[in-house]
Amino acid sequence: MSSNSPRRPSSLIGWLLRWHPRLGAVVGLAIIAWGLSGLAHPIISRIQPSAEAYLYKLEAFSTADLLSVSEAAKHAGVAQPLTAVRLLAWQKQAYYRLQTESDIIWLNANSGAVVDNAERDYAEFLARHYLGDQHSAVKSISLQTEFDEDYVFVNRLLPVWRVAFEREDGMRVYVDTASDRLGTVVNNTKAATSVFFRYAHSWIFIKNDSLRLALMSICLVGGGIIALAGMLQYFLQWRAGRGWRQGRPALKVHRLLGVTVAITAVTFTSSGLYHLWQKQFVLQPLVAPVQSFSAEQLTVNWSALNAKIVQADLVAINEQAYFRTWYEGELHYIDASNGKVLADGERLHAIALAAQYMPTDAPIKATRTVESFNDEYGFVNKRLPVVAVDYERADHLSVYVEPRSGALATVVRDADRYEGFSFAFLHKWHFIDGLGHTARDIISACFAAGIALTFSLGMFLVIRRARR
Repeated sequence: MSSNSPRRPSSLIGWLLRWHPRLGAVVGLAIIAWGLSGLAHPIISRIQPSAEAYLYKLEAFSTADLLSVSEAAKHAGVAQPLTAVRLLAWQKQAYYRLQTESDIIWLNANSGAVVDNAERDYAEFLARHYLGDQHSAVKSISLQTEFDEDYVFVNRLLPVWRVAFEREDGMRVYVDTASDRLGTVVNNTKAATSVFFRYAHSWIFIKNDSLRLALMSICLVGGGIIALAGMLQYFLQWRAGRGWRQGRPALKVHRLLGVTVAITAVTFTSSGLYHLWQKQFVLQPLVAPVQSFSAEQLTVNWSALNAKIVQADLVAINEQAYFRTWYEGELHYIDASNGKVLADGERLHAIALAAQYMPTDAPIKATRTVESFNDEYGFVNKRLPVVAVDYERADHLSVYVEPRSGALATVVRDADRYEGFSFAFLHKWHFIDGLGHTARDIISACFAAGIALTFSLGMFLVIRRARR
């Protein structure tokens, strides 16, 4: 036999030719859905509505003639324990925002008079500020205490006020009046694309978590195996003298596309599987107890503290009440009864919060103030600034807390770091960030589209063969 004649297909090639399309037919629709939603993701992110502003800056105000919390609450007849207290200025007037277990009460900080509807009015004010719309009528305002399909978990902040406007795009703005922050803005387009992505990519239509985990795992493993088998099949056929140029047009395109996107199909499916299962083993934090204080304990004299302040928020450190207060461009923790400054207050507060959420006997290695997102503490966590409390443990536990709100931002161990690195580089392609976000999104979207097209052609070939 001439050395240039094609070799006979090996038994392995025959086995691959039989089982490669069969397995593809089983998981093909899932891989196509993931590919198309991966293609759509950068497009969706670019057609989402954007806020006019992303920050609301409070102005400093005079402390002259301010009543203490105790005096203001007594004047207003507020006797319930207070779970949160905030002092701020709005429209050139200082207010106390008092929160009890069942209500939110706004008081004029100079007179102690109750301000009716202030919470709703402030929510509308913030919504208009962030949206940049001072004219559209408000359709509805409601307090939201749970995440739903419109305001999803990724937004993190709760409770928030949902302010819907009478506009053709159905705009609604979610704001947190306890911290002046924007939760998100949602219009009809964003709502529809969000539902599409979560159905196609996260399979939220399967309500049973265990069933969804099992089915997604099977399809991810199957997709990776198909890609690897396809590469092996191509190599063996190439060695046997049967390259991608042989066969009908659909088969040739399927082979060419397959060998082009096979590696990325493996990285997408493997990193997706890793991400899916790592979430099943995250550390579960404790629910921090809600601490409350009597208004009679909050007697600090503001005018004796400083001539002007920007804001003050009540916090608890080891069951002791302090005000987290900004003045003279710096943050100070002051005793809520006498105004004495607590040295190193934010660090002590962060350590106390970390101990509440994630108790451990391990010694503290360090505390770090994090003011921007990074590889370990990514944008998905939303909250900034936060303080990371690092512990001397084998898993290098870091507990990220937000002293501003007293919330747990996230918990990170080595296992989470490894998975985060895998997801960032193999799934979201941050390794080519140097080319720019647009270039990265275009390249990764093209490969996602290529994977979807490869599997679509493969299913087409299977169906055509079955009809013969």
